[in-house]
Amino acid sequence: MKMVYITCNVSVREPLVKLLENNNIKDYQVVEQVIAKNIKGDPRLNTSVWPGHNTSIFIQFSNNNRAKEIMQIVREFNQKAFNENELVTACSWTLDDYFYE
Repeated sequence: MKMVYITCNVSVREPLVKLLENNNIKDYQVVEQVIAKNIKGDPRLNTSVWPGHNTSIFIQFSNNNRAKEIMQIVREFNQKAFNENELVTACSWTLDDYFYE
């Protein structure tokens, strides 16, 4: 089981969510207005000096191969980024438990 965490500039949230939906991802959570300093691009701290914010998306997978597929799709999404501020950051880790009863 895997958890995938994706964070992105709010400007690319809609196309990213659409990409996930088009790849049959129906079970995810979106956290809006996440302030962030990223490795690349400008800080987005929702202040007058550093305006803007990120959005974070969490996706749980019971199938590890499916998680790897989505990570690859996100990498491909980044290849089309207009600039460093539109790059998406993603990571995954192993879950000890995942259920919906």
